[in-house]
Amino acid sequence: MKQLKLWIIIITLSLTVGSSFIAIKIVLDSIPPLFAFSIRFMITGVVLILVSYIFDRKSQEIKKITFWRNALLIGAFLILGGHGLIAYGAQYLSAGIASLLNSTIPLWVALFMFLIFHNKITNLTKIGVTLGFSGMIILVGPSIGGGSQGLSIVGIASLLISSLLWAIGSIYSIKVSLPQNFLLSAGMVTLIGGSLLLIPSILTGELNLLPSYSDIDFSLLTSYLFLIFIGTVIPLAEFYWLLKVSTAAVANTFAYIAPIVAVFLGWAILNESVTYLTIIATIVILIGVALIVRTSNNNNK
Repeated sequence: MKQLKLWIIIITLSLTVGSSFIAIKIVLDSIPPLFAFSIRFMITGVVLILVSYIFDRKSQEIKKITFWRNALLIGAFLILGGHGLIAYGAQYLSAGIASLLNSTIPLWVALFMFLIFHNKITNLTKIGVTLGFSGMIILVGPSIGGGSQGLSIVGIASLLISSLLWAIGSIYSIKVSLPQNFLLSAGMVTLIGGSLLLIPSILTGELNLLPSYSDIDFSLLTSYLFLIFIGTVIPLAEFYWLLKVSTAAVANTFAYIAPIVAVFLGWAILNESVTYLTIIATIVILIGVALIVRTSNNNNK
């Protein structure tokens, strides 16, 4: 039953994250990236904290300074660094490519857990990580090698560094104390992280680039609302639940599946072709994810 629940959460998390990259492209066509993400995460933080309060009104955890200090550091890695660089790099890449590059997160998590904390990596985990990363290469390799995509080095570097910082932040999240209520934990991190993003947004003059009221059409508004509530509130709540009940490696397996969602949505919405390599990569990635989840469950028994 636990494994079934894990799979349900991982799949829904992957679907929402993958679809969010389509919304990100639409939003960033009209709103400056850092400002758009800052407001996105501040609203998400407020919503998650309010929801946590509704379910646990007697909780006093929000008043503990230690939790806010830890949330500040995590928010700096996950939101300011991780998502800030996604916002910046996504301007130069397609939604599918941005999501594909983001799929290196589990690889960084496994490497950091081994190098920093000397965690043992089982053979199944090694195979799972290798398959997941290989599937990402199968997907993105032809696009990079062909040169026809005109991929930006700045965009690629931003997304890869973003993945690295997200991996560090997610590992740090399970090593320090945060509220037991995972909704409150996610809310505190995103509220602080969104606030931090507002600083570089203001310093780079993004406030002068905001669209006027007349420029905000239905497509932009619905995409932004989708990005906030479906693409951020739900997946962050699920991500922090996974960190609470499993490991950082399992929690980040969404990064292997989300690119598949982004690629297929690109096909459905943007009429991009889906080749046999995409199908092969999908199978390889899902096998890799299954091995990582299975290994983690066996270790937690």
